[in-house]
Amino acid sequence: MLDAINKRLERWLVKSGFPKPDVRIVVRNQIYVSLGTSLVIMLVTLLSRWSLAYSAGAIIALVNFWTLARVAQTLVYDEKRGPFLLFIIFMAKMTLSGLALWWLIGVERVPHWGLICGLGTVVVNITATGLHQLGKK
Repeated sequence: MLDAINKRLERWLVKSGFPKPDVRIVVRNQIYVSLGTSLVIMLVTLLSRWSLAYSAGAIIALVNFWTLARVAQTLVYDEKRGPFLLFIIFMAKMTLSGLALWWLIGVERVPHWGLICGLGTVVVNITATGLHQLGKK
């Protein structure tokens, strides 16, 4: 069953603009880590504010990671337009992320540690994927 989910997700990622297998693996794992841990934590804690803050942080991390992976591929394939496009996308992404964090922390007053742990899913994903890839070699 997990193999079928991986294949379906791989096809979707290729259609979404991730032609490189190594990039797809990292993005796929980030989807699993962000959404999987969010679902488990929300179910275990019965939708507590902490788990909702965690999920919000994990989704922000996933969107930022997705965008970064797409931009990195654009830089590899389009050297003329790449740096300018990278700057525009980076500034837009940082602005939207900043506004989302401001709203979550300043307006909604979500638990900070839940949000920080959710944002930290990127670190967990990169470390685990890197160690797994290193173990294969």
